[in-house]
This record gives sequence, C-alpha cells and structure tokens, in this order.
Amino acid sequence: MSDDVGRDIFRRSGIDWARRLVDEYAFSLEGIPEMIRVRLYRVVGEQWIEMEQSHYLQTPGMASPVVSETGRYSSREEALDDVLHGFTEGYQSAVKAGHRPDVNWLLPNRDFV
Repeated sequence: MSDDVGRDIFRRSGIDWARRLVDEYAFSLEGIPEMIRVRLYRVVGEQWIEMEQSHYLQTPGMASPVVSETGRYSSREEALDDVLHGFTEGYQSAVKAGHRPDVNWLLPNRDFV
C-alpha cells in the first residue's frame, strides 16, 4: 500500500499546487541559539522535492541574504545539502572575517508558517 495519493484526487476545480510534507529538520548555527527549520515537501503525483526554510542567512558584508536558486530537488539529500551549504558557507566566511555570530544574521522567512 502506498503512503501517497495519486494526483487525480486533487484534480478538482479550484485546487492547485498540492504537496505533502515529507520531513522537517531543525538546526542552529554555533553561537546563534535560534533554531532554523527546514521543511521538505513532495509535490503530489511528482517525484521531486520542494524545500522551505524558516530563516535566511545574511551576515555582515553580504548585500543580500543567501537564497537558494533551486526550486526543485531530486532527493531529500540534495535539498538539505543545498540549504546547509548556503548556511555554512556564509557563516564560515563571516567568522573568518572576524565577525562574532549574532542572531541578527538570521532573517525570518515571512512565508514560513
């Protein structure tokens, strides 16, 4: 028995963009006590994964926060690797530049509910 329903069940007038929560993970960055959450969704009737994150990273010197340019992933691991790469690269660069970790480096994602 499959744990996923077919896309036909969602083919109804007014229904759009159906997806199912697959996993949720939480982590923090060293020296920053705020928890960052990542949710992974599988689009109903498809094989790819979408990802949402609770916060974005913007350290001193960054013109804009780190935002993934990928909207779809082929696996959970690929999605997690992408988001974690963005956080660790930005974090490590700021620390190497002499900045102390600060909760203000995390920008809440207003769309994450």
